[in-house]
Amino acid sequence: MTASQTAHPPAWNLDGLVAKDRSARLDLEASADGIIVQTNSGDDHLLGLDLRVSPSVNVPPVDHWVRGGDMVAVYRPSDPRRLEATAMWRRLSCDRLAWELVLSAQTALVESDGSLAVTCDVESGDVAVGHSNGGTLRWSPLADAAACPPEATNLLVHRADDAVLIAVHPSDARRIVVTPRNGRVHIACWLFSAAIEKGVLHRGRVLAAIGPKESTTWADALISTFVATPPPLSA
Repeated sequence: MTASQTAHPPAWNLDGLVAKDRSARLDLEASADGIIVQTNSGDDHLLGLDLRVSPSVNVPPVDHWVRGGDMVAVYRPSDPRRLEATAMWRRLSCDRLAWELVLSAQTALVESDGSLAVTCDVESGDVAVGHSNGGTLRWSPLADAAACPPEATNLLVHRADDAVLIAVHPSDARRIVVTPRNGRVHIACWLFSAAIEKGVLHRGRVLAAIGPKESTTWADALISTFVATPPPLSA
């Protein structure tokens, strides 16, 4: 039984292209902004979708629907890559503010560049990297954002009042890039290889959650369940 199956999470309420649950807002036309959550540290933007088009261009979905606790949207940017991305945002059933994004990509071309990024933009704090050691997570400070280890899949941003967890499923991760920006930290989780062929479907998963800063027990538990969860059959 997966984290998202242990209970029935609240369904998204959809008004046009804006989806809301009890504590978050998601504008499907501004997918790069991700899930917007208000916290004591300010607005967090979690699990945004970087379609690699101009930042000034919003890409509305060509289709979207709510399925149970999942908000699904399909994007086809009009750029030379001819890439179709299907994003499924789901609220996890736990006692935290926690969401998962399942992202799929395919192309109509014989071959194209299939790389995409899932982004989080949050109030700045002390960033730690989680390393797996015999099945146990060990967290160590990230002294230099530019030196994020290439094998990193788990990050924690410790702030004054809380902590933000960003985790990429280890079978899906390509690289994580951490960039400080004007009192905030931008985290880009790059997925998929650069090359994708027609008829091939790429799929990846990223988790984001907010919890207490005093302990990492909650983050360790979420990651453990996340890693053990089999990939969804559809998105």
